Amino acid sequence: MGVYIIFLYWYNKSMKKHIIIFTTILIISLMTLSGFSANAAVVNKYGTTVDKHPDNETSQNKQTQQTDSDGDNLPVRYSSRDLGYTTTVKSQVGLRCWAYSSLSTYETLLLKDNLFYGDLNVDTLDVWGSVRDNGLGWQREILNGGYTSIATGFFTSWSGPDTEEDPVPRYGTTSVSLYNKNERDEIKRAVMRTGAVTANYNDNSLGKSEDSCSFYLPEKATTSISGHSISIIGWDDEYSKENFTGCGMPENDGAWFCKNSWGDYNSLGGYFWISYEDYFLLNPDYFDEGFSIEKYQQINDNDHLYQNEEFGATYEFQQESAEKQTFFNVFDFSTHGNTLDKVVFETLSAGADYNIYYVPLDDGDKPTQNRSKWMKLSEGTTDYRGYICDDFEDVMVASKKAAIAVEIDTSNTGTQCGLGVCEWLRSEDTQEMIFLNESKYGESFIEYNGQLVDLKDYYLNELNDDIGATFVIKAVTNKKTKNDIKGDVNIDEKIDINDVTFIQLHLVNKIPDLADYQRENADFNSDGVVNINDATAIQIRLATGY
Repeated sequence: MGVYIIFLYWYNKSMKKHIIIFTTILIISLMTLSGFSANAAVVNKYGTTVDKHPDNETSQNKQTQQTDSDGDNLPVRYSSRDLGYTTTVKSQVGLRCWAYSSLSTYETLLLKDNLFYGDLNVDTLDVWGSVRDNGLGWQREILNGGYTSIATGFFTSWSGPDTEEDPVPRYGTTSVSLYNKNERDEIKRAVMRTGAVTANYNDNSLGKSEDSCSFYLPEKATTSISGHSISIIGWDDEYSKENFTGCGMPENDGAWFCKNSWGDYNSLGGYFWISYEDYFLLNPDYFDEGFSIEKYQQINDNDHLYQNEEFGATYEFQQESAEKQTFFNVFDFSTHGNTLDKVVFETLSAGADYNIYYVPLDDGDKPTQNRSKWMKLSEGTTDYRGYICDDFEDVMVASKKAAIAVEIDTSNTGTQCGLGVCEWLRSEDTQEMIFLNESKYGESFIEYNGQLVDLKDYYLNELNDDIGATFVIKAVTNKKTKNDIKGDVNIDEKIDINDVTFIQLHLVNKIPDLADYQRENADFNSDGVVNINDATAIQIRLATGY
């Protein structure tokens, strides 16, 4: 096992921190007892410094309940393995525990949902998370260490997962929730809901029990960090603290049941227990936060994911002291369908209110600042940190370039608002690039000092950075084909009040353009023009049937 600690500090011209910092520990685990030691403070992405059964009764046999802080009943013990939701324990090849654990979590979800179609291909994720032919992407070699955040980018970009037998991804991830060590009940609910949570910990040999079936490492046991990634698939609140026979014993009973990637190396068939009180497990001071896959969809031929970045969020963009901010990504909706189905965005602003808008472009090819022309798509509250998916009623928009805007308001939480960006990473120790992104003019915009500014210019002028970043805002569309149903303006094979609304929005320039076949269907009274008379005629038809 081994580790690198990565530092990254960004300052504006006045030397004040302007962007939340990202650092993490490279997870490069092998099944070995030696490791590279690192002794230094860590500043992370989140702004923090610093198949045998287990020896207990199954969750089916034990029905004892406990009540958590939200009033939910959680079982004293639970195991996705006992319920048949886990695949065969893999024997990892190379230093890719981060990839094996992430794919194991996904396999468990698919098994739980009765959609499993074969072991997921670790090589696809490994290659995707390595340096590209153009020099961009994750600056790591194949079979080497990596980060669990590579996997979340891989999943949410719809690049995978796949299987060797079925190399085309079947499912596109739209929602990912993040967790840290202070969210025990939330993690339990996620395991019950999705089957598993990927997590990282310090696999220092001092924490191993004599039988390799349990692990506990207290805070001051070591300064050596040996990062390893596993999949949490259950827990037992009554797992005895006396089972931890390494360098120390926790104060209380209770442990997570975890699936490893070292093959059948112990009497539990490659599973093991780690104490709730382990200091390093899910500790964001040292590692990427844990994650669960919350939502995904089957990818059909007519589905398309619009995205201006492929690798997901590597930073959280925050303007100093801002509690409300609007972020924009521009997409060309003439290329792969223009019926908006969902919007996905990444944020660490849990509990924030948000609004999502469709925003036409002005004559300068920027999102218009005239809010009377914006069309509100949805609103909601971010229930967790991570990739948020808002699945609203389908809306057909103009087949041309336009922006999707996400407005985040944290005034109710008293924290800064932020949105994920895809941004480069560098090791402060070696000065080597860890990740290289590609940002382009005209793709992402930010409201700044009352003006709409291209994100590339913001980075160049405010941070003296000529690489820049791209906002993690994605749009999912369905491609609908032409039909000849008079009055079916939104092309959903029926005539209803949504078609009336569509015409009304078009007439006030919130949907500036219509396709030729849409215009034909919208001209309900066949007088050669689309106006309020057509909307009225459709309403009369709906009301009277004539």
